[in-house]
Amino acid sequence: MRAAALLPSFLGDSGFDVVGQRMLRRALADRFTARGLPTDPDEILVTNGAQAAIALIARTILGRGDRVLVESPTYPHAMEALRQAGGRLEPVAVTTDDGWDAAALEQVLQRTSPALAYLQPDYHNPTGRSMSPELREKLVAIAARQGTTLIVDETMGELGFDLEPGQPVVPFGVHAASDGVVTVGSVGKTLWGGLRIGWIRADRDLIQRFARARFGSDLGTPILEQLIVNELLPDYDRILLERRELLRTGRDHLRLLLADRIPDWHAPNPAGGLTLWVELGAPISSQLALAARSEGVVIAAGPRFGIDGVFERFLRVPFSFPSQVLDDAVGGLAAAWSGVTRHPLDIGVEDLAAVV
Repeated sequence: MRAAALLPSFLGDSGFDVVGQRMLRRALADRFTARGLPTDPDEILVTNGAQAAIALIARTILGRGDRVLVESPTYPHAMEALRQAGGRLEPVAVTTDDGWDAAALEQVLQRTSPALAYLQPDYHNPTGRSMSPELREKLVAIAARQGTTLIVDETMGELGFDLEPGQPVVPFGVHAASDGVVTVGSVGKTLWGGLRIGWIRADRDLIQRFARARFGSDLGTPILEQLIVNELLPDYDRILLERRELLRTGRDHLRLLLADRIPDWHAPNPAGGLTLWVELGAPISSQLALAARSEGVVIAAGPRFGIDGVFERFLRVPFSFPSQVLDDAVGGLAAAWSGVTRHPLDIGVEDLAAVV
């Protein structure tokens, strides 16, 4: 209501806002500063969610055929944006047990000198792992030497279950000795996916480049949504506490359900995020995802999160839903699993495209 009441005062302007309202950019900059990374409003650009931010960065920085380091597995829509901008993806493994393959990260950076590297260092989607401070510092130093810009996706960064009230999450950029770190954030995972507000934090020159490049795809971020987020930010820490507790409950409930209904699966115990990266024990993730649809469960197969059909032994299962929804979903997955393990499906290329 407060945001809607403010909207008439903006109606005299064009409404095309490719940088973002200054009061929102100042509020976001203040949050970065409070977390240990001094930031000016001119180092923030407001976007239509984090996905739009990733796509904009890719279009602005990448040339066709440029190499891009990506984690494997990773957020599939980021891979799509990087590919559409012409990037050639160079995967580096992340696992639930060991996290990032530090040696491979260093090798790929030094061997290929990628133009970009896309990283999710906090509560990684889908594994739930977080990167050590030592590895962050090392990556920043290597990337600076190789001329690689790091895209750091922080959309999960404040969804840690063990964070104390008021405890700031240290931004990846505090480790930067140069301007080679571009941070992406949004309220899509913390407030609501339908509130399409994200942001980019980068040095002023890059922000200006992003703003100029933006005219080729969209003409700005809606004013009302920016006003809504600006009104919510003073209560953001309280909202985050409630959100984390709901997610912690969902994680625990889902793990208990899976242990009871499908004990063959190995479900990790992530310290944050929204999902479990479940190991199935058999390479039939695509078959399972297709069979689950007949049980009323729509879920992405493991290969959706990798390159060239890998991760058939894994399934990403979200725990961000109410308990009853999780109960029904696991029931459907259990029925699909029983059917697939007894009678494996004969999946054609067209069927596989629907689930991979």
